[in-house]
Amino acid sequence: MREETLAVDIPAGIEEGMALRIPGRGMPGPDRRALPGDLFVVVRSAPDPRFVRSGSDLWHEETIQVPDAVLGTTITVPTLEKPAKVSVPAGTQPNAVLRLRSKGLPQFGGARRGDLYVRLIVEVPQRLGAEERAGYERLRSVQRKAHA
Repeated sequence: MREETLAVDIPAGIEEGMALRIPGRGMPGPDRRALPGDLFVVVRSAPDPRFVRSGSDLWHEETIQVPDAVLGTTITVPTLEKPAKVSVPAGTQPNAVLRLRSKGLPQFGGARRGDLYVRLIVEVPQRLGAEERAGYERLRSVQRKAHA
């Protein structure tokens, strides 16, 4: 068996477990005069902790605070190129999903890119300072009057 280092072009958008065929770079057959066979390289990729891949689409979770979900805000989310500013609309519910078109991975064998989906996790505070508690109590009082 021979050892050799090869430079292999990995096509954009290739998925985990796909095999690349490199003609004529494999082992020869049992007959010494046989031509070398093909080499198959199975693709394995290191995961990016910021994203979960689903085909050419990517998923990312971003945590926001209750006031930001209620009033709306602008957040910065990671993309493959550079961080992007995204508007979170007022009244956003827990686990709402925002879609950033063409911010995912290139499609394998295609020209277009997948999308980046951002799932919003609304963090409910477990401990409140005195000022925060007073603010939430005032809000509760206002809501009870409005819905009475």
